[in-house]
Amino acid sequence: MSIKKCPKCGMEYRGSSIYCRKCGVELILVENRCSEQRRSVCKTQGVKQSDDYCEYCGSLTLYGLERKR
Repeated sequence: MSIKKCPKCGMEYRGSSIYCRKCGVELILVENRCSEQRRSVCKTQGVKQSDDYCEYCGSLTLYGLERKR
């Protein structure tokens, strides 16, 4: 499942939404990244969309958190 965000108001969406319900602006895809960013490398390195865990510190990724819900 992808996570999308409105570049204008910052509202996050999950699923098939294309436009923000509040602003009408087209949503942008949020990159999968470490949820905790415990190490400095976690803040600068992206992870694959399919990864559930950060390879640098072992924390769940944003997409991993979403899949666990």
